[in-house]
Amino acid sequence: MKIDIKIPKRLLPIWQPMRYKILYGGRASGKSLAIAYFLLTQAMQRKCKILCTREYQSSIKDSTYAVFKALIDMHNLYDYFTVKHDSIVGANGSEFIFKGLARDIYSIKSMYDLDYCFIEEAENIDKNTWNVLIPTMREDGSEILIAFNPKDKQSETYQRFVDNTPKNSIKIKINYNDITNFLSQTILDEIEELRLNNYALYEHIYLGEPLDMTEDVIFKGCFKVENVNIEYNRGKWIKDKEFLTVEYGMDFGFSVDPAAMVECFMLDKNTIYIAREIYEHKLLPSDYKKKIEKHILEYKTWHCDNSRPDTIAELNKLGVKCISADKGKGSVESGIQWLQSKQIIINPSCTNTIYEFYNYRYKTDKKTGNITTDIIDKDNHAIDAIRYAFFKQINATKRKTLRINPNAFTQLGM
Repeated sequence: MKIDIKIPKRLLPIWQPMRYKILYGGRASGKSLAIAYFLLTQAMQRKCKILCTREYQSSIKDSTYAVFKALIDMHNLYDYFTVKHDSIVGANGSEFIFKGLARDIYSIKSMYDLDYCFIEEAENIDKNTWNVLIPTMREDGSEILIAFNPKDKQSETYQRFVDNTPKNSIKIKINYNDITNFLSQTILDEIEELRLNNYALYEHIYLGEPLDMTEDVIFKGCFKVENVNIEYNRGKWIKDKEFLTVEYGMDFGFSVDPAAMVECFMLDKNTIYIAREIYEHKLLPSDYKKKIEKHILEYKTWHCDNSRPDTIAELNKLGVKCISADKGKGSVESGIQWLQSKQIIINPSCTNTIYEFYNYRYKTDKKTGNITTDIIDKDNHAIDAIRYAFFKQINATKRKTLRINPNAFTQLGM
C-alpha cells in the first residue's frame, strides 16, 4: 500500500538509517508529524517495537498517541494497525508503547528489543534521564528520534545534541518559514502578529532561538520549566492527595501591551507552580470573558491591577469575578523579592510566562557596565499577574518585615 505522505523535503533525511535523529526549532514546523509518519511506515514494513515518550505523561492524551491515531484515521490504515485505548499494535506484530520518562524511567530501563525511541518535547530531559534512556536502546540498528523547541542553550538536551552532536547523527533545524505552504492562514496570521508586536518572543517561539540568561536576569536560578501532576476533581485541585489553593492573577493589556492571566498554585510553602496562562493583545473586556471561559473556566476570583478600577467594574458586570490587588508603595520590588525567595515551576505550555522569566532584567549602568537594582519595565506582564495573584501573601510578608519590636526604644535608651 502507498501512503500519500506530505512532509517538508527538509525532513526527508530522517528516512536514512542513523542512530540519532535530532529535529529542533520553533513551533508549527512539522517535527513531530514527520517523525510519526516515519515510524508508521517502518512499522508497516517490518515488525518493530517503538517507544514513544516525553518527560511527563499523566494520561494517554498527554502523549503522541493522538498524532498516530489521527494519521491512521486519515490514511485508513486499519488493515495494518489496531488502535487500543493505551497502545497501537500492528498486524505484523509491531507495537507502539507510550510512557512518561519522569515516572516510568526505571520501567523503561528494563525494556528490551526496542527498535525506535521517539522523545517528544525533549528540551527539559535532564542528564540522569538521558544516561538511563540511551543505554536502553541497545539493539543493533536501534534509533533515537528527538524533537524539541529550544529554550536554554545550557540545557542538557541542547548541549548534548546541538552543541555537542553525537557521531552517527542527523541534525535538522526547521522552522515554520521552511514549511509555510503546509500551514493554515490562521496560524500564519497569528505568527505575523507576534512578529510585529514582540519580535524577540517571535524569534524564540517560531524561529527556535534559545533563551540565554545573563547575570542581569532578575529570576536567574529561581525557576525551572516542567510539568507537575495535578488532579482536578469536583472543583478541587489535588496533588499527592493534598488539596491545593489556587490563585488567579490578571494584568490588563493597554495599547501594544498584552493582557496576561495566570493560574498559580502553592505546592508547598516554598514552591509556586504556574499552571496555565492566557496572553493576548488587543482584548476588550468582553474578549476577556470569552478567553477565560475557553481556557481557565474553573477560576474562582481574579486578582487584578488596582490602577484600573473601571476595567475591574466592567468585568464584574460581565460576570467575570475580579477584585483589586492592593499593591501599595514598593509593591514591584517587594513582590519580586517574595517571588525570588520561592522555587518557581512553570508548565512548559506557558510559553509567554517562560519567556518573561528569561528576559525580565535589571538595568545596567551604561558608563560602568555594572548591574543596578533598577528594574526595566518590560517583559513583565505575566510576572505582574503572578504578583497580583499572590498579593495577600506578599503583603503579609512585607508586614512581618516592617514589624517594630515594641521594646526597641527602651533598648536604645530613648
